[in-house]
Amino acid sequence: MKRILLLTSAFVVLALGIPSHAQTLKEGDTPPPIKVAKWIKGEPVTEFRKDHVYVVEFWATWCGPCRQSIPHLTELAKKHQGKVTIIGVSVWERVPIEEVEKFVRNMGKKMNYTVAADDSERTMAKTWMEAAQQRGIPTAFVIAGGRIVWIGHPMAMDEPLEEILKGTFNWQEAARKRQEAEKREALIEEALQGIQKLVQQRKFGEAVAELDKFLEKHPDLRAELAFFRFNLLIRHDESQAYAYARQLLEGEGKENPFLLNAVAWTIAAGSPDLQLKQPDYALAVQIAERAVQLRKDDPNILDTLAYAYFKKGEIAKAIETQRKAVALAEKDPQFDRETLNEMRERLAQFEKASQQPK
Repeated sequence: MKRILLLTSAFVVLALGIPSHAQTLKEGDTPPPIKVAKWIKGEPVTEFRKDHVYVVEFWATWCGPCRQSIPHLTELAKKHQGKVTIIGVSVWERVPIEEVEKFVRNMGKKMNYTVAADDSERTMAKTWMEAAQQRGIPTAFVIAGGRIVWIGHPMAMDEPLEEILKGTFNWQEAARKRQEAEKREALIEEALQGIQKLVQQRKFGEAVAELDKFLEKHPDLRAELAFFRFNLLIRHDESQAYAYARQLLEGEGKENPFLLNAVAWTIAAGSPDLQLKQPDYALAVQIAERAVQLRKDDPNILDTLAYAYFKKGEIAKAIETQRKAVALAEKDPQFDRETLNEMRERLAQFEKASQQPK
């Protein structure tokens, strides 16, 4: 289950290890040609007509977030059929092209748009992604009027795409906001490189101290790095981490359901590398309840609350909440099936526990 927040793309960049290049491709530019090894699905696109809108989205078979965005891209392709052509280009693959083709075949109608694979020279990755300094996937480029007008995560593309089709989209303002966000991410990435070395050495107390020094200089990044700080603290000193979690609940995280959800899940469930000595399940419940207040119909957040109830010993509440989470997830065709199965397994676990003698 995807529980840990991806607070900034710096984490993806570090994981990929892709070098940084000077930006030579941006909004307002003419898009590079599409040069691929093979068109796997759909009709090849050989040019970008000025009277049509195109989405060129970069993904990989090994990329979890890419897999999650595929059904959403299919929905957008269906919604804007005849007006928008979506092209998914597989890049930075770790498997032969035959495996990419197999993946696309297995996806079937869930991946119902044009798909291609980058060539052995990584032409598409170099001329699009690296040229635009985009080092994390999935990433989408929207082309309208023969030029690039938007660059970003495909899950954030709905509103810009609607405005582009209506002719009301301000691509210059969108470009300015993206560039500002990327400057912030670059700043965070630079700071975290040293902190990550301390984390690798399991010197979590020193890592917290270094992060706090950074945040003193850049207080505007406190909310953005709140979960990262919490993760460091809980590995260093649980009592300090719980105090910080309460601080987030009343302050920086009060209106952020995703941050609260991640904190609550960490307290309730831990992680493979985190076995808590004195988990505060009551605090996990309190935080998760606030997250549900903010997003009452989010299956993932309800799932977190249900698990917190279960760990606190409130089995009846856990079952009631988990049943609602599962029902909402089942109604959503884009909800990740693997996550849904995990939620069903937890519901069965709760129900079994309710039948045990007290």
